[in-house]
Amino acid sequence: MSEEVALKMVTTSEWDDSKTWSGLPAPDYSLVIERRADGLMWLRTRGEPISVIEDITTKADGRRWLHVSVAKRKNKMPTYDDLQTARKLFVGEYREAYMVFPTAERYVNIGNPLHLFCCLDQPLGVLPHFEGVVVLNGEARLSV
Repeated sequence: MSEEVALKMVTTSEWDDSKTWSGLPAPDYSLVIERRADGLMWLRTRGEPISVIEDITTKADGRRWLHVSVAKRKNKMPTYDDLQTARKLFVGEYREAYMVFPTAERYVNIGNPLHLFCCLDQPLGVLPHFEGVVVLNGEARLSV
């Protein structure tokens, strides 16, 4: 079944706007402005408008990956704080997320969005843990 046919089969009353695509509570002051077979597009309605697209797909590694795209209007680049806020609201505090810098031949981008990826099948992460103890001003601290 094509994505277009699947999308037409779902009526508006079947959508639950109280949750994100990955099951987290819907962010305050955000509206779903686009529904697709694989995800949702949200728009923050308070403060500076920021759009977030979230989708979940199974990739070539056989795992389910959550993709979160964060964009501002007028082709402005989202800030670190914008990305952190989107991570908290759409990925969650207890899932590890990654920002990827692909090689030139794999790079695709339209506008200036920033992207996060989270492996839903391994929410604690797929990378090795890089934490270590560092000493700052005579005090030992755990750091990444």
